[in-house]
Amino acid sequence: AAPQPSAHAAPPPPPPVEHVWHIAVDGQTSGPFSKAKMGRMASDGELTRDTHVWTAGQDGWKKAGEVQELAQLFTILPPPPPSS
Repeated sequence: AAPQPSAHAAPPPPPPVEHVWHIAVDGQTSGPFSKAKMGRMASDGELTRDTHVWTAGQDGWKKAGEVQELAQLFTILPPPPPSS
């Protein structure tokens, strides 16, 4: 007979909840965006530290630079190019 899988094997943990983000620019909200999309927007300059963002469970709108999960998107950006 085939060996039975152990009944004591723990089920895999649920995947972490992926936050989706909404942004507000000039009074217009857009989203939801995934964190990966937010990272692309940050590298394109569409999302800045001063952009207001909101995600479920967050107490009101905050600047992206004040949200730890998003602030790291800006720390990996290269500095602006030197002015010629």
